[in-house]
Amino acid sequence: MMMVPLVARETVLGVAGFYRTNPSGPFAADDVTLASELAARAAVGIDNARLYHREHDTALTLQRSMLPQHISPPPGVEVAHRYLPASDVNEVGGDWYDVLRLPGGRAAFLIGDVMGHGTAAAAVMGRLSASVRALARLDLPPPELLRQLEAALEDLADPMLATMCYVVTDPATGRCSVARAGHPPPALLAPGRDARLLDIPPDPPLGVGHPRYTTTHLTLEPGSILVLYTDGLIEARGSDIDERLAELTGTLSEEPHPTLAGLADGLLARLVPASADDDIALLIARIEPP
Repeated sequence: MMMVPLVARETVLGVAGFYRTNPSGPFAADDVTLASELAARAAVGIDNARLYHREHDTALTLQRSMLPQHISPPPGVEVAHRYLPASDVNEVGGDWYDVLRLPGGRAAFLIGDVMGHGTAAAAVMGRLSASVRALARLDLPPPELLRQLEAALEDLADPMLATMCYVVTDPATGRCSVARAGHPPPALLAPGRDARLLDIPPDPPLGVGHPRYTTTHLTLEPGSILVLYTDGLIEARGSDIDERLAELTGTLSEEPHPTLAGLADGLLARLVPASADDDIALLIARIEPP
């Protein structure tokens, strides 16, 4: 028998045991050298995995703590939301969502995705989320709010990009204003109609220095459902993005939706049957006159 310590970065992680069951004599010096090399390589691999899982758990905890814990939409607005982290083999990203009350009984829905993974992406997501909440209290129009977030990203020491969709709606009138910066378009499910993607100009992502963002205005029918999501919901290896978007709208049209929570769970079950390659944030809102 031979016992070899597993040492990495001056830390003993465990012990490797080598045994011989046949009468072949004691271990020789070459055996000890080989076992030591195997143990050293194994220790480095184990330590790297341990450090990765620690960082993954830290980023996930950071991100979850920055997502809204209690959403209180104004009268006339019902919401459901889901966050699905990437699988253990993929790093946590910077996806987030929020619902904000605005003056005059209006509501703002936002969803965003900081490009990149790990603790850095989660930290930038937290900064953007806090900035949006502060700017929304000033009741800025969607293009101006995106421009202010663009300036906030410019202040970072390390440049980062982010996509975002910002929707402002008045449940009493159904009026809705939408702006998106490099983000997938929201889906709309009107009563008695098939779901469709909103035709909104795809302005560049935040962080590229775009000087001006545009707004699309529309009027929602009472009972209309808006679906905002991050790209993790519609991107899959080996699948065309247009096909996945068509699958999203098709699923929305087919899924029964007596409750928004059931609709959210049905979308995730149909579109993300296995562990996700990327984070997924999903925000669904039904708008009706209060």
